[in-house]
Amino acid sequence: MKRASRKAPQRKDRENASLPKYPIGVVSSLLGLPPQVLRRYEEAGLLEPARQSGKNRLYSDQDIAILEEIAELSDQGVNAVGIRHIIQIRRRVRVLEQEVEEVRAELRRMEEERQSSG
Repeated sequence: MKRASRKAPQRKDRENASLPKYPIGVVSSLLGLPPQVLRRYEEAGLLEPARQSGKNRLYSDQDIAILEEIAELSDQGVNAVGIRHIIQIRRRVRVLEQEVEEVRAELRRMEEERQSSG
């Protein structure tokens, strides 16, 4: 019988974080940003929330984290193009950090196997 992957809980957490669940009014209250600002961020192409029946925006936990980044960068005077580039770079860095960690874990596993076999 095959064992369950150790990564399953992480994957589940990521899936939950990407589920659209918050309407614009809730997100506006959570972040202290007017709905117009959230719409403007979307118009600038900085994020794309899901749509409920093609109408109402629904934001995920990931969207909220991105909106927090956007608001912080905007407060620092970064324009929409700069924000887009910064978010893309940060996303790529996170992916690369995850890949590095996976490789390190595999190297540790291989080293432990090598030491235990001989």
